[in-house]
Amino acid sequence: MHMIDDLLDLYNLLIKRERTMNDALQIVSSVKGNQFLEELIIRTEKLIVKSLGGSDVHWIEINQFSDAFFQYRQGFINKEQLISIIKKTIG
Repeated sequence: MHMIDDLLDLYNLLIKRERTMNDALQIVSSVKGNQFLEELIIRTEKLIVKSLGGSDVHWIEINQFSDAFFQYRQGFINKEQLISIIKKTIG
């Protein structure tokens, strides 16, 4: 479980950095979002799924049906709930 904890720590750091960067970009311009961080976040989500025995197909299912990563990023679900949803999807 150590690897999943490390990946979730990285994921949380990227989410925090993305929010900070997006806030700064909104202040200085009309530019929204940061493609570089978004790509790292997506790659980390896929690594989290793979570390639990899943694949890119499972990551797609999670994003299409439960939107668990979005819910986690918004604070609607916690780490344990996210892992549970991933495991059920991989099933």
